[in-house]
Amino acid sequence: MESSESTPPKRRQRPGAACQECRRRRLRCDGQQPQCEACFRTGVECVPAQSHAPRGPKKGHLRALETRLGELEQKLLEQQQQNLLLSPPTTEQIDFLDGSTNLDTYLGLDGSDSSNSLLMPPTLEDPAMPPELELPSTFTLPESLRSELDQLYFERTHPFVPFLNRHRYLSQSRLPAKSESQICLQHAMWTIASVSSAQLCHIRDSTYEYTRRMLESLEAKDNRSEFADIEHVQARVLLLVYEFMRTNHQRGCISAGRCFRLIQLMRLYEIDPPENVAKRQGDAELEDWIKTECKRRTFWVAYSLDRFINMRHEWPLTLNEQDVFVRLPAPEEGFQSGKYVEMGFLSEAITSTDLAGASPFAELIMIATICGRALSHRQQSIAEPVSSLVPQLFWDRHECLYTMLKARYNILVVQYPAAMQQTDCMLLFTNMMVQTTVLYLNRVIESIPWETVDNSALILDFKQKALIAAQETVNLTTWLPDISYFKLHPFTPLPLALCVDFFNSHRYLDESVDFQVEEILEALRNLTNVNNLAQVYLP
Repeated sequence: MESSESTPPKRRQRPGAACQECRRRRLRCDGQQPQCEACFRTGVECVPAQSHAPRGPKKGHLRALETRLGELEQKLLEQQQQNLLLSPPTTEQIDFLDGSTNLDTYLGLDGSDSSNSLLMPPTLEDPAMPPELELPSTFTLPESLRSELDQLYFERTHPFVPFLNRHRYLSQSRLPAKSESQICLQHAMWTIASVSSAQLCHIRDSTYEYTRRMLESLEAKDNRSEFADIEHVQARVLLLVYEFMRTNHQRGCISAGRCFRLIQLMRLYEIDPPENVAKRQGDAELEDWIKTECKRRTFWVAYSLDRFINMRHEWPLTLNEQDVFVRLPAPEEGFQSGKYVEMGFLSEAITSTDLAGASPFAELIMIATICGRALSHRQQSIAEPVSSLVPQLFWDRHECLYTMLKARYNILVVQYPAAMQQTDCMLLFTNMMVQTTVLYLNRVIESIPWETVDNSALILDFKQKALIAAQETVNLTTWLPDISYFKLHPFTPLPLALCVDFFNSHRYLDESVDFQVEEILEALRNLTNVNNLAQVYLP
């Protein structure tokens, strides 16, 4: 009785209270303002439905003014950066950019002279930028905003790019003097963190341009054959992810090539060579294990991205699996706490059923490896000369890949049940890439030029396996709204696009193809609000 008096009954939703997006998608709207939960997760504007003309200003007028103000501020910042690169910075300009002068004083809004402002248009007499012009070491972001961006990064970006130790980063960020590579990394983190927040989108382009020019300036004056700072590579990785998500596919591919070559220059593919195994096992406490683990994780993030980027277009890989002497990443908990955990090598773990030390990141790496092997399998089948031995060699490789993929999938579903996958962006993406690899292996089979009566039954059987994988991808797509679209893996559009390709070319296999294709396309359209890759992959 007491509990019934103290807890009021749950109120029913008022008729007509649902927003326009929830009405369109036939979802239950919680009526929260300024944005309901469904619209917040999909990253779309939440527009309440109006049954009658409201009193006062038109609905959305204030939001439109704020958006327009944000656009004007964005153009202002872009003009400032452009003019900074067209002419050598003055003392006043540098004071403004490093925070010594506030914006009002700099623009002359406090009554002072603003003749030195970066807003002054460049003239024809302005000299060209020297090739080694050093950009200011800091960016004009308030301390509170920097802290918010750091938190956003570790909450929404780190789960799919897990190569930073939070304690180590925060300790370095408080240092009064930081290296140029550390500054580049910090700004790259802020750049990609701004993508994960609708409220901070107005600083996105400015931080990106600033970070990109800082990296180019750093690389232009560094003529060493080897780079010593892992932060430099990490900044490059974050920038290429940002470019795939927010600029264009071509720029992202070019940036990926630069990043992968930088990894090769630093020889990150041999962090744990055989001659050092004994020393690392017996002397772990004397080594900066966290720093080494950051290097390992940076390599494995780039290694996986190399396979995801090239899979759609069937391009050759840059980071060769056979050259890798790097231990798999330690579990996230041990990495963040600094607890030493010695992991095995990829070649051992990918065929092992031992679950000790398993982690979602390690599972993604092994699935990415099988993706890369499937890509090489396809390229090898094209290059092989036609002979009596080719079909048998092809089928042996094909069966080996599928058997290995199936074994990893069984471990994945046993170790990480559906409830965990629904809330973990890396596990969900890993599962989707398992299905995508099955679809790709089916594409490889269909491309062989020497189909015979003997292998036609094998082809038909694998086509049914691919259909099951495509249907499972549709089921996994329904889990995407359970994770905020801002937290999804940036290459989530890849498995969706390959699934649509399969359905479109195999409509005769299932009567419900149209419905399933529409489910996938709806997910891709929702992703376009936060990820340009979805727009690129839309048919």
